[in-house]
Amino acid sequence: MKSCKKLGILVHGDYIFGLPGETRETIERTIKFAEELDCETIQVSIAHPYPGTSFNDYLLKHGYLTKHDMSDELGHQLPNIQYPGLNRHEIVDAVEDFYGRYYFRPRIIYRILRKALFDKTERNRLFKEAREYLTLRSKIKKFAKSGADS
Repeated sequence: MKSCKKLGILVHGDYIFGLPGETRETIERTIKFAEELDCETIQVSIAHPYPGTSFNDYLLKHGYLTKHDMSDELGHQLPNIQYPGLNRHEIVDAVEDFYGRYYFRPRIIYRILRKALFDKTERNRLFKEAREYLTLRSKIKKFAKSGADS
């Protein structure tokens, strides 16, 4: 990892919540693993089954597939799966928690602000992304707290 940073290579981590066997414990281990890797950026997605895939077949067989949409009206991911002991609201909350815990660590804040301080393009990008993130974060928190599967 250090050699990548010295070479100026951006390392991005991509994580998925909601695959078979997912539990609160596996989510916590994934977050801790990501923090140890300390990539420059991360993306956290929600697993979505598509007809004809073994994942979809597995969910149907075990009754884990819900009738809910996979996204909201703006295209933000929502789970249409839930497992015993891990419902769809907890999955959304886990994604939100992951982003918050990852990006609001002092070392990451320093790294982001250091870049933005010396690069106007980075500053503008950061401002735009921060505004979008905070808007989405508010919406996700409302969904996760609702706990109702309507």
